[in-house]
Amino acid sequence: MTDPALVVRPLPELLESLREHGLRRGVDPGPMPPRGALPTGQPELDVALRTGGWPRGALALLDAPPGSGATSLALGSLAACQAAGGVVAYLDPGGALDPATAARLGVALEWLLVVRPADAAEAVELAGWLARDGRIDAFVLDLTDVPAASPRGLDRLADLLVRAGGVCLLLAGPRGREAAGRVVSVRVGLQRQAWLAVGNDLVGQRVEATVTRHRWALAGARAELDLWFAEGRRIDPLLRAAAMPTQAEEHAEVSTLQVVGA
Repeated sequence: MTDPALVVRPLPELLESLREHGLRRGVDPGPMPPRGALPTGQPELDVALRTGGWPRGALALLDAPPGSGATSLALGSLAACQAAGGVVAYLDPGGALDPATAARLGVALEWLLVVRPADAAEAVELAGWLARDGRIDAFVLDLTDVPAASPRGLDRLADLLVRAGGVCLLLAGPRGREAAGRVVSVRVGLQRQAWLAVGNDLVGQRVEATVTRHRWALAGARAELDLWFAEGRRIDPLLRAAAMPTQAEEHAEVSTLQVVGA
C-alpha cells in the first residue's frame, strides 16, 4: 500500500503548500530583501565572502574532496536560511540526502522541498524552473553521485539565478566540479585540516574554506570552519568552544574536545 506521504505532487502545488504552511504559522516565507545576502550558517565564511553570506543570484560551487564537509556546509546554509524566514529546497537525483542527518544539522524537514530528478540533466532543468519561479530562496543541487551536468545547462541556470535573485549551492563529483568551475559565480574550496574528537569519538572536522572565485567581491579570503557531524551537534556548546589545537598529552580526561591532525 502506498504511503500517502510519499505520493508525488506537482512542483507548483508543493511550492504553494509551503507558502501557505508558513502563513498559517504566522511567518511569511516570501523572498528576503533583494539586496540581502543569505547566511551560510558559518559567520567566519560570511566574512570571508565579503558579501555577508551567499550573494543573491549566486550559483555557488562547494569544491571539496569527498568527506570534506561540502554536504554539511550546504545543509547548514539551508538551516540558516530557514531560520531567517526563507524557503529552501534540495534537488537530489542520486538519492543521497539523509533526512535524519539534515534534521540533526538544523534543517526543518516540514519546510524542506525535496525533488528527486531522474538524472543530472533533469536536475539542472528543474533547478532552472525553481530559480525562475522565485519562490525558493536557496536550494542545493546535489550532483555528487551522478554523471556531470552539461556546462551549457549550468550556464543557463546561472543566468536565471542572477535575474531572479535566488541562491543555488552546487555539489558535484570531480569531473562535475571541473566543468562547473567555468560557469559558477562563486566557488568555495574546502580542505580538511583536522578531525574534532571527544575522547576517541570523532564528532566533526575542522576545514579551511577558501573563496577562489567571486563575481561580486574580491576572492582569495580564507576562513577556518568547524563542521559538526549530526551527533556532534548534541555536544555542549561550551565544550565545542574548547576545540583548539593542543598537544595530545594535555588531554588527560576523555571528556575533553580535541583536535586530531588529518
